[in-house]
Amino acid sequence: MSRLGRWCRSEATASWVALPLPAMLLGVWVARAHGVSVKAFGTNLVAAVLGMGLVVWLARRSWSHLVRLAPGIAAVVLVLLAATFLFPPVEGVHRWLSLGPVRLNASVVASPWAMLALWGLLQRGRPGLAMGLVTGTQLLHGAQPDAGQALALLAGVLVLFIGAQSLSWGWKVAGGGLAAMGAALACMRSDPLEAVPHVERIIHLAAARGMPCLLAALVALGLLLLPMVHRAVGLRAARSDAALLAGALGAYWLGTLAVTEWGNYPVPVMGAGAGPVLGWYSTLGILLCTRAQATLGKSTSVPAMTLR
Repeated sequence: MSRLGRWCRSEATASWVALPLPAMLLGVWVARAHGVSVKAFGTNLVAAVLGMGLVVWLARRSWSHLVRLAPGIAAVVLVLLAATFLFPPVEGVHRWLSLGPVRLNASVVASPWAMLALWGLLQRGRPGLAMGLVTGTQLLHGAQPDAGQALALLAGVLVLFIGAQSLSWGWKVAGGGLAAMGAALACMRSDPLEAVPHVERIIHLAAARGMPCLLAALVALGLLLLPMVHRAVGLRAARSDAALLAGALGAYWLGTLAVTEWGNYPVPVMGAGAGPVLGWYSTLGILLCTRAQATLGKSTSVPAMTLR
């Protein structure tokens, strides 16, 4: 790649990694206006710095190599979700990995990788493993319980299964049905956790500051979806199968935002918490890693087995 090409690429990456900053800064300002200490958002800042480093690292990885690791990534996702049961629960709920004083929401960190692993398994003609990943993640969401993440993951899974051209409708219905049943199971579980205003209700705190602040919050959160939409359009124009993955990641994050108005679930990036920040930057890194496929088009796609 020429020096100019590398410069343009680095400039584009820098603009993408800055997208969460408006949401983070607005969240800090709104919470501070309601008497919440700025220290509550310290983990967001640390997670952003770590996330930026992860993006730079992923953007330089080989896309084909990353996809070949799909089975291993799927196993790590399940291990991370299961590891939440090794730590003390909060009012009977197991959703977090405790790292000293910091608690990470395991699902929102792992779900972007689950989307990548699921797409890779479907592309490589391994629907059985893909169904196992969907079943395992949703059962763990039900056991935690975490209905919000179960529903958000369902949105991404439906995009992947319905859009997978290599699958028969039998596999599509089975995959979507298992994901839906897992989400229903999670929704039926009792969830006693109360909302923390500067985590789950930060949008409501913004609305309390007036309509301009609410609109600013909605725009800032909307910016978080921009990379998924941009990459989905660009990859589709390049005739890359990875466009489906970008769409699934967008559906997952849209679901993660939507469920915050349905239940007591954290508002990503704008609310206090490191997990959603790391999850969003993981998503960006995966999307930037697809550049190689967008450049070469379908010729670099992982061969898929037709399953009838």
